[in-house]
Amino acid sequence: MQSQTLAQLGRLLSFLPKKRLQGLIALLVISLLVGLLDLVFVGLLARLVGALSGVKLPDRIPQIWFFGGGRASQSLWMVSILIGLIWLSTGLKFLTAALQSFLSAQIWSDYGNRIYANILMQDYEYFQAQKSAHLLARLNRILSKISDDIILPMLSVISSALSVGVLTIGVAVVLGPVAIILFVTLVAAYASVSALLIAPLRLASKQKLRFALRINSLLVESIRSIRDVQLYAAEQRFIDKFWSIGVTGKRYDRISKLLPDIPRYIIEPAGITMLFAIGLIPILLDPDRKLQQALPALAAVMFAALRISAPIQSIFRSVNRFRGSLPDISDALQLLDLKASRATLLSPGTPSPAGVMPKHTIRLNDVWFRYASSEDWVIKGVNITIPIGSRVALVGKTGGGKSTTAHLLLALYKPQRGCIELDGIELAYEETPAWQACCAMVPQSIVLLDTSIRENVAFGVDEEEINDYAVWEALEAAQLNEFVSELPYGLYTMIGENGLRLSGGQRQRLALARAFYKKAKVLVLDEATSSLDNKTESSVLDSLELIGRRCTTIVIAHRLSTVKNCDRIYEFADGMIRAYGDYQQLQARSETFRELVSLDNG
Repeated sequence: MQSQTLAQLGRLLSFLPKKRLQGLIALLVISLLVGLLDLVFVGLLARLVGALSGVKLPDRIPQIWFFGGGRASQSLWMVSILIGLIWLSTGLKFLTAALQSFLSAQIWSDYGNRIYANILMQDYEYFQAQKSAHLLARLNRILSKISDDIILPMLSVISSALSVGVLTIGVAVVLGPVAIILFVTLVAAYASVSALLIAPLRLASKQKLRFALRINSLLVESIRSIRDVQLYAAEQRFIDKFWSIGVTGKRYDRISKLLPDIPRYIIEPAGITMLFAIGLIPILLDPDRKLQQALPALAAVMFAALRISAPIQSIFRSVNRFRGSLPDISDALQLLDLKASRATLLSPGTPSPAGVMPKHTIRLNDVWFRYASSEDWVIKGVNITIPIGSRVALVGKTGGGKSTTAHLLLALYKPQRGCIELDGIELAYEETPAWQACCAMVPQSIVLLDTSIRENVAFGVDEEEINDYAVWEALEAAQLNEFVSELPYGLYTMIGENGLRLSGGQRQRLALARAFYKKAKVLVLDEATSSLDNKTESSVLDSLELIGRRCTTIVIAHRLSTVKNCDRIYEFADGMIRAYGDYQQLQARSETFRELVSLDNG
């Protein structure tokens, strides 16, 4: 195994808790016992064959005395003990397999929990910079590979290597140079053949990984866009593409599974051939030697070779799987090494939301922002002051920077220049989670959980702690209470994946109810009423009026009827504020705003 593999494996093990390492030590002890039992079995078998053939064994085979009796009686005792050893060895091997399976599951959980927590602790921009399908495929693949292609092979190497080591040393001491030559040759042959397979195995593994990602992306894209797939009659195109990618990907998958077994198919017959060539042919060609004298040692060597070939094959197969899984190990280490890029309410030094919530103003002070993947500024020198309890609107053409500004106000994005100020004081890093706990956002693109209406409204709250009265209040404010009350299961109605069983307007109102349940002090509505009819939109806006000045509302809208009653409106264009004022003032000051009003009025 190359030093790179060993180094990465060492780093991977360093993430395990101490109790898991104790389990690995227990596995070593059991494997040692299995090797010792195999060694005793080989010695007893040689003595049994010698007793049955009437051959006096050489001194290097340990003297084993049994309860009196003649040769037949002693042979019966040895047969009985051999049978007992077989059962005991089989039981220990089953225990080894069970412990391997248990440790593999526990280690998967250790790594899986850490990786999942690391990903969730990344800032919002981390997720915006990646394709969700690729991130999900990467996470699922790594968690699967850690168990099947990294942990299980590692445990197999540990247990098999110890058994092979004990058996090889013992047989070499007992049976002499012939056994040493045979076993050393066997191991060297395995190593040589395996070394030849490293490059093609690694290539096959990389290609298998690449095509697996493409398959996953195709599945996600086709299912998410199923409406367009059907309207454009594109089913056959996606089917053909899936078939093409799948055939090529499975070809590499077959190769990556077949290559690790090749040494076995070559070495096992070669080993048997060598065994007879070294152990039997010289005796047959020497007229002065009796075949009987060679039978005990030959039987012991044959049995030892059979006992040792399976763990040797397991070792080299596992090593080859390690080598083929180097890209997966590297990928897993990247995710395990991820450092938290954001604080939470439970982080040390994080204040309470009440302690951070401003009493007077929220302000963006000369804020500039661009995405990590771009050199172009998306937001350029924006200054916005929002009085607490006011209702503010951000308007303008698509791509003007409205939604990005809202994300900056919520501290989901961190500006490269400028800052967000609460009551004139810059928001500190450790205060960010407390500030976000005061806020809620209802986006145009809504994501709902595949669970009940109740759990969707009380998002992020343990089921036992949900306040049903508050849920109904939130549903009433979102004009959804009558619909839910008429459902057979009421709050416990399952809504399907991303609210599949709801209409567009119902999904949007459910998202509004989620924000109302949180009782956020700052509410951002990003085209949040765009899917509602005029009557329902008016009712929802009336609900916001009922909330009154207890909540600061930031509205992003293309439909200007939504923002008529806002205290202040900011018009955006090209990442800058073109004009601001109330509705009447903007009509007087901004020609582009008058154009928007004209378009809105038809």
